[in-house]
Amino acid sequence: MPYIIRPKRARRIAATVFSAALLVCAVPAAASAACPSSPSSALLTEYGDNAAYTLLTGSSFESGASGWWLTNAQVSEEEGATGGSNALTIEPGGRAVSPSFCVSSEYPSFRFFARALSASSARGGGSLRVSLLWSDLWGHQHSTTVASLTPAGEWTLSPVLGLATSLPLWMNGATLQVRLEFQANGADSWAIDNVYIDPYSR
Repeated sequence: MPYIIRPKRARRIAATVFSAALLVCAVPAAASAACPSSPSSALLTEYGDNAAYTLLTGSSFESGASGWWLTNAQVSEEEGATGGSNALTIEPGGRAVSPSFCVSSEYPSFRFFARALSASSARGGGSLRVSLLWSDLWGHQHSTTVASLTPAGEWTLSPVLGLATSLPLWMNGATLQVRLEFQANGADSWAIDNVYIDPYSR
């Protein structure tokens, strides 16, 4: 009988409309997501870079490498890039993964200091691969390589490397938790120091 079927159909339509409304309401909430504010200043002006940066927590290695995940890598008494007494040394085949930190569209790029330590650097014996480790909305883990640096015997400031610009931030203001991975490929040992994050809109 038609008068029995119509109420059921009406309830299904109402449920569909309600679910769609919930989805629409959820979009502004995701789009408004933002990372906590970080103080920044022009830390690299002497290197010709006038952008404002914030130092990634723990990346000076003056107090060890708390929160870092290390394989064939350790903090050593290597003269730091900017006058410190420690740096992070990564042996051939080793890797160092930073603690996770929040990235939104307001954090487009990063830079850091690096140098090759082993004698093979003169022969082009390896590279330092730099990747972003992140998980998508469904929990799937991803690795995005942003650089493969060739050896240099002196402390060298990396190029400007993509951070938010290399990640699928699908909505304006969306965020991801990201870790930086540094991997010594080939026969070279590497040292890294001072990772600078660029919060350009802060």
